[in-house]
Amino acid sequence: MNAIRASLAAQRARHLGPRMLSSSSSTAPRRPDRTRAPPQGNIGPSALSAHQVFAPLAKNRPVFKISKPITVIREPQQFYRDLLHGIKHARRRICLSSLYIGSDETQLISALDRALEQNPALQVCVLLDCLRGTRTDATGMSSAALLSPLVARYGAERVQVAMYHTPALSGLSKQAWPQRYNEAFGLQHIKAYVFDDEVIVSGANLSRDYFTNRQDRYMRIPDRQFTDYFAGLIATISQFS
Repeated sequence: MNAIRASLAAQRARHLGPRMLSSSSSTAPRRPDRTRAPPQGNIGPSALSAHQVFAPLAKNRPVFKISKPITVIREPQQFYRDLLHGIKHARRRICLSSLYIGSDETQLISALDRALEQNPALQVCVLLDCLRGTRTDATGMSSAALLSPLVARYGAERVQVAMYHTPALSGLSKQAWPQRYNEAFGLQHIKAYVFDDEVIVSGANLSRDYFTNRQDRYMRIPDRQFTDYFAGLIATISQFS
């Protein structure tokens, strides 16, 4: 009896197998046809190219075509080395825009001093936030005090230091709020470092922790037009600082 049952089961399997296979293959999900045009209507960002996503921004914002390779700096130590290299090799202009310069950054100031001394045609402009740049440390030193000897030695024609002050803090409010707390009203936060026709765009300030162990973003972009834009932006803000 068991042998008869096994034989019938084998015959049934042979009879139904191809039909089951055909049925399963016809209902299996098909791979999407990548040659088809995307559906109309609400199209997600993944279905659009980068150009389609960002093209509307170009209607009323500056756009630059960068032809040379952009270098991504990956470590704080390399960021600091690139800053010193840019200062050393600049011949026409150095523009530094940051929230502040660390009050102990004497090596950075010395590098600027040597560059100005060795290149009579070199001009330096520094844009900092006024509230943060005049905040003093335990020794009474600040970013402004650190830069003042350069202005005194080379004159305002070659070294321009601008301190942007937020208009949101003035009058009695300015007198009432102490250092550090007054910075809650607003700060100048552009981090761009121009050396002739090259700019480092970053989120890092010019202080020791950002040069050693505080990771941030840094891109070195060697493009004249793009660099001119940042130099002009820093110059414009400096005019009302």
